[in-house]
Amino acid sequence: MQTISTTYARLTIVWLSLVAALAATSVSAQETVQISETQEISATIIAVDQELRLITLRGPQGNLTAIEAGPEVRNLAQIEVGDTLRVVYEQAYIATLTGAEVASPGTDVTVGAVRAEAGEMPGGAVGTMSTIMVTIESIGPEGRSATFRGPDGQLQAIDVRREEGREFARGLNPGDVVQMTYAEALAIMVESLEE
Repeated sequence: MQTISTTYARLTIVWLSLVAALAATSVSAQETVQISETQEISATIIAVDQELRLITLRGPQGNLTAIEAGPEVRNLAQIEVGDTLRVVYEQAYIATLTGAEVASPGTDVTVGAVRAEAGEMPGGAVGTMSTIMVTIESIGPEGRSATFRGPDGQLQAIDVRREEGREFARGLNPGDVVQMTYAEALAIMVESLEE
């Protein structure tokens, strides 16, 4: 049975709470869109040099690489050959149509991090969330692009690649104020295959 890192479990709870709280700020499903993605890669630990703090990994395609575990990595002595190093990257974009007539200036940034406690398998995670208010200038045909003025007054244009984003964009009009939030988290953990 695979043991999942407590550090990763804590990060997942924080991540899901963050995304749920952001989505709950909208008035209706028509006024918000949330797009999220998760990417994951795992590698098998094939050698550990405790003295040099080097870990040799075999990737999913058989490639070998060695990484150095810095002094901030706790509990290195618990890593054994056959354990799995897992890296998970999550990101979410959330856009919410506000009722505001004018976008508030500035960017709100939140950063958080956790790392393994003494006695846990090594691991850590970091996450950030940035929120800005923008004013819509124009929406391209079928919602495939959006032009907006950011908090710094600069005009920006983006391609809207996913259908749920295009559906949201089609409901926008020039002058609408949209709160845009980008959140991302990276977790690195070692998992043991012991019972």
